[in-house]
Amino acid sequence: MSNSLPSGPSVIDIQALLVEFDSSGQSAAAFARSKGIPSWKLYNALRRRSGKLRSLRVRARAERNALLPVHVVDAAPANPPAAMELVLAGGHRLLIGADFDAPTLRRLVGALAQC
Repeated sequence: MSNSLPSGPSVIDIQALLVEFDSSGQSAAAFARSKGIPSWKLYNALRRRSGKLRSLRVRARAERNALLPVHVVDAAPANPPAAMELVLAGGHRLLIGADFDAPTLRRLVGALAQC
C-alpha cells in the first residue's frame, strides 16, 4: 500500500474551481486545461452540482404544491333571495331585497311611473 496523498483537487478545491469556472466565461474543457485537471473531473463535478440543484428545485416545487387543509364554513348565499319582485311594463324585473329602504323604493316607483 502506498502512503501518498490522493492526486488531483480535493472536494473543497472542486467547489472553489466550480465557483471560478462559473465566472471564467470559458468552456469546461478549456477551463480544465488551464487548471491542469482532467476535463472529466470538472464535468463530473458540474453534473453532481446540477443533480443537487435539480433535487433542490424538485423539493421546492413539491413544497410549493403541497396540499393544504381546507375548512368549509357555512356562508351566506351569493345572491340572497329577494323579498319582492316588481315586474315593469317592458318586461324588466326589479328585485327588492328584504332589507329595502321604503322611502327610497317610493321615490324609485314614482320616478318609474313618470317614464
